[in-house]
Order: sequence, then structure tokens, then C-alpha cells
Amino acid sequence: MASKRFIILIIIAVLISLCSIANISAEDTTVCETEGNSTEDRIGCLDSDGDGWSDPDANWTIAMGADAFPNNSSEYADFDGDGIGDNSDDDIDGDGVVNDDDVWPLDGVIWSDSDGDGFADQGLHELSDNCPFAYGKSRIRLVGCSDIDGDFMPDIYDDDADGDGIRNELERAASSGTILYDPFNPLSTPKDTDRDTIPDVIDDDNDNDGWPDLVELDRGSDIYDGEETPFNLYFGINTGIFYSGGLNSNSFSFDYNAESFEISISAFMEIVFEELVIPLLLIPTYFAIFYARASKYRLLLGKIEGAKDADELIDLEKEVNEMVKEKRIKVYHGLVLRNAIEEMESSFGGENTPQEEE
Repeated sequence: MASKRFIILIIIAVLISLCSIANISAEDTTVCETEGNSTEDRIGCLDSDGDGWSDPDANWTIAMGADAFPNNSSEYADFDGDGIGDNSDDDIDGDGVVNDDDVWPLDGVIWSDSDGDGFADQGLHELSDNCPFAYGKSRIRLVGCSDIDGDFMPDIYDDDADGDGIRNELERAASSGTILYDPFNPLSTPKDTDRDTIPDVIDDDNDNDGWPDLVELDRGSDIYDGEETPFNLYFGINTGIFYSGGLNSNSFSFDYNAESFEISISAFMEIVFEELVIPLLLIPTYFAIFYARASKYRLLLGKIEGAKDADELIDLEKEVNEMVKEKRIKVYHGLVLRNAIEEMESSFGGENTPQEEE
């Protein structure tokens, strides 16, 4: 333990020594060769022209910040080193562009910004614009290019250029012949009810409840309500389950699984209404047809039994034949009616030759 403390004390002593040496070195560089009244770059050094900037000496050169014009009180710096003080120089950085027209008057490499986005038209600089004639604030991959959503990724490389939460290709996929969504316009966004970044028109599950929209539509549940599923449509409680086989913790589930066997009121109702509803609806139709035919049979039978002569029976026989051909009465009804006609003919004292239409 004592050895560890000793090592720590040595390290601290070394660090203090290094700091002291650094401070002494810094002070040496600013030591005035001649005392004076300077106040800007150094304090209390020789300032021949009285402008506040100290005269250069062996410890403090013009490059370090000393007065470039120690005998001219109106000048103290010469940024481009052309011998003209910056206060009088029309082109401080010496790039050939006057200060008033130079967007960066203190940078001799760049000077113009055609699109006004803060990035230079000139290349080979950290502020060079990759899209000099198009306003943009991108910073990633390309600098100064269009960035509609302000995420610093240029639109050309941005999967969601307008930042509306839906990828460019999905906006195009959601478009139709009458509705065209613009992936570069945040105000042109397809509806996305469940906010899963997939537009409703191409989303198989619009409410994100795990049940495909086609199944919900088939069962009658709301495809835009994540709380409503085919299982809770009845009695306000869950009325179904999926069985995937076996008897273990994973055999039963309430989550939709097309590969599992469904046991539910919803599935039962679907079978009843989709597979049995047509036969059930046809029953009244069958009864109606049967009743209509029976009514016509009884009507004809009454006319035959009430016939007054053989000529009337001949007309009734023709009517019976026509109705059998047109299936307005059953064949066996036609046979019964013909037998009735023959019996009535016998009662009139003889048989008449049947006149059936071909």
C-alpha cells in the first residue's frame, strides 16, 4: 500500500514540474525586450506608434501577432503579406477579389457562393460546395446539396427525402393513376393509419393488430382499429384461439397464425354465413316454386272437374300439355290431370281423341 502511495506522489510531482516548465516557456515567448505601453497583443511592451500593438522582437514576431507596421498607428496587420495594411487593403486575403465582393475576405482560397447556402463555389476546401448552383445544407457524403428534411443527408442519397416517415419507393408504390405522391414533398404523404411506415393502400395489416386486412374484412372486424379483431367481435370478450398441434406451452395462441387450426365463434360464423347461407336462402325459393306449381295443379283440376262439355275438356287438355312443356307444373301432376280429363270424358258418354301439341 505504501509503495502505491509513493508512486502516486511521484506522478503528481512530475505533472506539476511539467506544468511549471510549460508556463515558464509560455512566459519566455512573451517577455518584452523593451518595456512600453502595448495593450492589445502583449501587455507593457514597446509600442512605437502607440496603436496598442507591440513592436516585433526576438520573442514575439509579426507571425505571432506583433505589429506589422510598428511606425504606422493606423495599421497593425497584413494578412496577405503584400505590404499593404489590412485597414487600407481592398483585398485583405489576396485572392484577387475585393473585400466587398468576397464572401470570405479572410480566406485566400474561397470567395464566392452562387447559391447562397454558405458553401463556396471554389473546390479543394472544407467549405467547398458539391452542388454550387443548387441551394442545400447537406453535410453527409455531399456538402451543400438539397436536403429537404434537414437531416444533413442529401436528397439524392436519402431513403426518405421529405422526412415524412415513409420511404421514397413506398410513396411511389402507393401512387395510382389518379393520385401521385411526391417523395420530395412532405405535404404529399399517403395515409398510414398504424404509423408503421407502410401506406395503407399497400399495407396488408392497416391497424397492425396481427390480423391480415382480408381476413378482418371477411369476418367483419374493423381493419383500422387495432383493438378490434375477429376474436373479440362477440360478447365483448375473446372468443377464439389457435391450435398449432401437440400439448405444450406453444400449442395454443391468441395471435393470428394462418398455419394453425382456428377454434372460434368467428370461424364458425364464417362457415355458416359463407358456405351454408346460399342453401338456406334457397329453401324459401324451393317452397315458393313448389307452392306455385301445386296451386296451378289445383286450379286446373278444379276446372276439369267443373267442365260442362267435351269441347271444354279438349281446351283444358291443351293447356295441361303446354304447362307440362313449360315446366310450370310437374310431369306427374300432368298425368293426374289427364286421367281426370279421361274420367270426365267418360261421364259425358264417350272418349275424344286427345289433341296433344307436338
